[in-house]
Amino acid sequence: MTGTAAMTSTEARRIVDSGVPMTARDGVVLRSVVHRATDREAQPIALVRNPYGEPLTRNLPIVALLAAGFAVVIQDCRGTGDSDGVFVPFENEESDSVDAIRWAAQLPFSNGKVVTYGLSYSGMVQMAAAVSDPEGLAGIIPVVTPHDYQTGLAYRGGAAQMGQLTGWYTMKTLQSLMYRAQHGEDVRELMGRFGRHAADIWASVGSGPLAEASLLNEVLPTWGRWMTEETTGTYWPSVSYGARRDGVAVPGLHVGGWFDLFLGGTIDNFVTLRAGAANERARQGQRLIIGPWQHIDQSGTIGDLSFGAPASAAGIGLEGRVAAFAAAAAAGDELPGAPVTVYVMGAGRWREEQEWPLARTRWTPWYLQPDAALSPVEPPAEAQPDTYVHDPDNPVPMRGGSSGIFAGGLDGGSEWTAGPRDQRALDGRDDLLHYTGAPLDTDVEVTGPVTVTLFASTSADDTDFVARLVDVYPDGRAIGVVDGIVRAKFREGQGEVRPIVPGEIVEYTIDLWATSWLFRAGHRIRVDVASSNYPNWEPHNGHLAVNALVDPANRRTATQRIHHDAQHPSHIVLPIIPSDPD
Repeated sequence: MTGTAAMTSTEARRIVDSGVPMTARDGVVLRSVVHRATDREAQPIALVRNPYGEPLTRNLPIVALLAAGFAVVIQDCRGTGDSDGVFVPFENEESDSVDAIRWAAQLPFSNGKVVTYGLSYSGMVQMAAAVSDPEGLAGIIPVVTPHDYQTGLAYRGGAAQMGQLTGWYTMKTLQSLMYRAQHGEDVRELMGRFGRHAADIWASVGSGPLAEASLLNEVLPTWGRWMTEETTGTYWPSVSYGARRDGVAVPGLHVGGWFDLFLGGTIDNFVTLRAGAANERARQGQRLIIGPWQHIDQSGTIGDLSFGAPASAAGIGLEGRVAAFAAAAAAGDELPGAPVTVYVMGAGRWREEQEWPLARTRWTPWYLQPDAALSPVEPPAEAQPDTYVHDPDNPVPMRGGSSGIFAGGLDGGSEWTAGPRDQRALDGRDDLLHYTGAPLDTDVEVTGPVTVTLFASTSADDTDFVARLVDVYPDGRAIGVVDGIVRAKFREGQGEVRPIVPGEIVEYTIDLWATSWLFRAGHRIRVDVASSNYPNWEPHNGHLAVNALVDPANRRTATQRIHHDAQHPSHIVLPIIPSDPD
């Protein structure tokens, strides 16, 4: 029987139950839609916990999972959809998800095995449950999922992810108001304010201190808390799973995109669990798939480039891979596929690997040079630093990259959407430095983690530095490949504030996460340096105080100096893969 025929037969035997109740440990009733085949008495459960309502379920691989023998349970998170309670981002998800897994394992048609699935928020709730190793859990499939709520979701490199958070909180504010209206509350005044906010969300949140956006704070008060809890403290560990992932005791299939805002977390989840999950099956059962995708688009066409149909989720048969992994996890069988499957952009191919980073990687520094050059040659003994002024009232606008600003469709313009975008629109700015290599003699494949080390000084009490890896084409296009940011006071992590001395040269490491990109012969490798990337990350206001509490009227400019001499060898480390494996 062909796969199509099998799915058609499964569809014919499928029943759908709506409003199936589960009572959480505190008495709140959460409801689910259940898809199952009528001719199976005991079947594993594929559980999705969803905070976005019915529209998200249209893209779930329900048919593939049914064909693989699963019943599919889609539960609305607390305070969303048909479930009762109050929605507070993440704060109830660990206990609710553990309860849901145990409940699903005991359904009358269940064989006691549960595999969880879902992207973004639905991936985070999987991780939150898995660290507790609930009874019945057999596997997890977190798609585009960060490793931690603070450093992987709310912040990157110490800077608030303004673009993603503004879009997401705007979307969830609207959904929360609609939920409240459906439950009899008069929200007309709030809906009127929402309309004014949505007309220009960036002006709305930027009219005062970022943390004080009144509508978002009023409907979802965690907005203000997220914006002001810069240091780890006690709040983030109390709600996040990041530090407890050694409790995960099941295999996991981690799916990410090279231009997803959670790329770093997706890779970190795989690497951390591969090395430190609770048992050998869990460690050996981790799998990683990364395509040329962004947060919710897996078409293979992204930014200014199209990688073709083979680069899409359909081209790699992602739904089938998900179903096969889920079936093996539930049955306790050997997990399918290589540990790592990545798409090499520019080479036009998927490749399977045994580890991450690749064992044959040649870690190669390319140094920033005088006269805006970049090369593997170490910089000269003496060279004057390059200088620019960061103005938070005129930040460098983002052009593609790893972002999630499209959340809720509130992207503010196509130039702000994720992906490999031509950077030439930013040419001529005096607050953006370019360091460009000579044309390449041969193809150079860069696959793996990418970091930039900057030796820099600033006139400000605190500041940001942004770096981007760029592919300069022979026709002049300058396509952004991957980027990252570091906040000076959090250069050693967000556990505590470490002030800098204005004017003092400080070494910064900027984590650009990772890529898999083939720089073709004749192309040039470039590194761009700036201090902003708006609105992807909040522009730094020049004060040591909590950035999101600074009134825009009190912003300060910062004079930045990038040093590149023998004592201060600013550089990018490229994970170069030899054309013929050693």
